[in-house]
Amino acid sequence: MDQAKLIELERFRGVVAIQQAISDARGDLATVMNAIVQETSVMPQSNGVVVELRDGDQIYYAAASGASADLLGLRLPLSTSLSGQCVLTGEPLCCTDSETDPRVNREACRRVGLRSMIVIPIPHRGQTVGVLKYHAADPGAFDDDDMLMAHLLVGPIAVGMSSVGEEDALRAQTELRSIVELKEQFVSNVSHELRTPVTSIAGSLGLLHSGAGGQLTDKASSLVDIASRNADRLKRLVDDLLDIGKLDTGQVVMTLAEVDLRAVLRDAVEQNQPFADQLGVTLALDAPSGPVIATTDADRLFQAITNLVSNGAKFSPRGSTVSLALHETGGAAIIRVSDQGPGVPADFRARLFDRFSQSDAAPARSPMPGTGLGLAITKGIVERLGGTVRLDEAHSDGAVFEICLPLAEAGAAAA
Repeated sequence: MDQAKLIELERFRGVVAIQQAISDARGDLATVMNAIVQETSVMPQSNGVVVELRDGDQIYYAAASGASADLLGLRLPLSTSLSGQCVLTGEPLCCTDSETDPRVNREACRRVGLRSMIVIPIPHRGQTVGVLKYHAADPGAFDDDDMLMAHLLVGPIAVGMSSVGEEDALRAQTELRSIVELKEQFVSNVSHELRTPVTSIAGSLGLLHSGAGGQLTDKASSLVDIASRNADRLKRLVDDLLDIGKLDTGQVVMTLAEVDLRAVLRDAVEQNQPFADQLGVTLALDAPSGPVIATTDADRLFQAITNLVSNGAKFSPRGSTVSLALHETGGAAIIRVSDQGPGVPADFRARLFDRFSQSDAAPARSPMPGTGLGLAITKGIVERLGGTVRLDEAHSDGAVFEICLPLAEAGAAAA
């Protein structure tokens, strides 16, 4: 028997094993889902299998194996993932190459080691309640036969979900949500408990530095400076943790209005120039002569841009320029922040927007070292505003970040 037939027999053996596991599950939804993702013989070219279930306007990893195993519990908005699109349309989807497919998040795929995938909807009582996803490290890893095989599995999954009943499905979903919420609540509580004393410490150090407690010796003044910088850094870390927590739980309230983006960028240059001056860096703005109107939250967008500008200033050599540019294209506003630093190392790009990620090439000369959360916060804010942020990898000189936001409707802008 040739190799192809052996593989095909092994695949069908895997399907039978999954069906048997569903039959033996006796109402345990977790057992059903784990049996599906752990049976790798069904799709031997894959490097990971995921069952994702819908929860309101989100989709979460309910079971995962292989390269996605560590992402169990991950939640994503339906509108930002290929799996979400599959749920919303009820149609099976195939991505042959994540590097060129505009429907997927290229950086997220790189972090998992994913180049291609198939996503099959799971129907239940007339609705799409989730998806079965197989992904592979190579582009073009799946063909029509693989799609058919995955469809064969979706039937038993749907039957398994029906057999365990809505009550058990809800219990499993609630337990997983509770774990995620407990982690988020812990971070939020600790951050809130730290915020007041840290603010008090920073204020007291400021008073000491101003001479409110009497004239300081040079050595004492130097020690107060060091303590002040570290207190400021801790305060920024606490603020960043609170922002991340709010973004995770959807507590960040976006106050949307028609905004001229030129004004936001002008404010970003003006308010960040004092920090850039400490590093010997100049901020420059290139914007159109006419208004560029978007429906956005000016304060939150300013925060996102400030994170990019301060990063650029910290990585740029003295005497260089961090440039901000704004232009319109195809119904979108493009904001670019370019620095003249060493650029982002190729081996770090996949983790660029991860929390607490900092490149080994991060400069030590900055008066205010980063928390490793700025880019993650920027990404969260921009996506909440309906836009995207990415590193333009076509540039080898320095780092160039690009924010893309939808322009306001012509009628609204005119009004």
